[in-house]
Amino acid sequence: MEPNFFIVGAAKAATTNISYYLNLHPKVFVSKLNEPYYFCKWDVPQNFRRESMIKDEKTYLKLFQDANSHLAIGEATPSYLHSPNAASKIKERFPESKIIITIRNPIVRAQSSYFSNEFMRKDNQTFFDMIKSHEKLIQKNKFDIYNILEPGFYSKHIERFQHFFGSDKIKIIIFEEYIKDVENSINSLLAFLGLDNNYDFVEQTKNSYRIPKNKFFKLTLENKSIRKIATSLIPTLTREKIGDKFLLKETNKPKINSNDRNYLKNFYKDEINNLESLLKRNLPWSDFYE
Repeated sequence: MEPNFFIVGAAKAATTNISYYLNLHPKVFVSKLNEPYYFCKWDVPQNFRRESMIKDEKTYLKLFQDANSHLAIGEATPSYLHSPNAASKIKERFPESKIIITIRNPIVRAQSSYFSNEFMRKDNQTFFDMIKSHEKLIQKNKFDIYNILEPGFYSKHIERFQHFFGSDKIKIIIFEEYIKDVENSINSLLAFLGLDNNYDFVEQTKNSYRIPKNKFFKLTLENKSIRKIATSLIPTLTREKIGDKFLLKETNKPKINSNDRNYLKNFYKDEINNLESLLKRNLPWSDFYE
């Protein structure tokens, strides 16, 4: 079996959560490996490595070998949204695919990506340091898959997917609306995939901000060898549950300071206008309406 739908991002906008709920439907199969990155391989250096990344097609298609009577077969890789060649390569290989795109307040999304970057790496940059360094990459037109700012330019990324797939093959979900009514949002996605909503909706605990319980667990989570083994052996949701129970602790998420927030408001101001024009609607992001 081969995939016929893709959850392409944005990162930190509920893509894993959506995968979980869609997979509850008996006619939906979502790859147990989250973020295989297969269609990012044309945009990253040859020596680029990530624990979950698959670069050869035979191995990639094995992700879907357990799909049998399923009608909707897919995977979620949030970096597809901002990877320049992902849309064209998905279209080339799986031309009839449907595309799910999630978007989130780009200021909050950038901060969430910053924490993810710092959690898995340890360069000790401040949030503003990373903003400035990633902004320079954008100014130089240098693609970096880990850029925390680039995914927030939703309008050009959505337009790229629309160019290859057409608007009717694309479903856009706004994170802030999604979390207020998950069940109805999932039902709308099932309808988009051509399925009924005859399934048992089992609500998942909403993710909170978490950090390692101690320095030992922090080093364990940062260890690339351990992450690679865990990724190859343990499905994504199971890994998350193990981490939540044994390695991480819940705490208050640091607030974005006013200077960083104002900087990003100005940085994304034109993008928000472009996105509103593209979607023909106002967006539930109060930062840009004050």
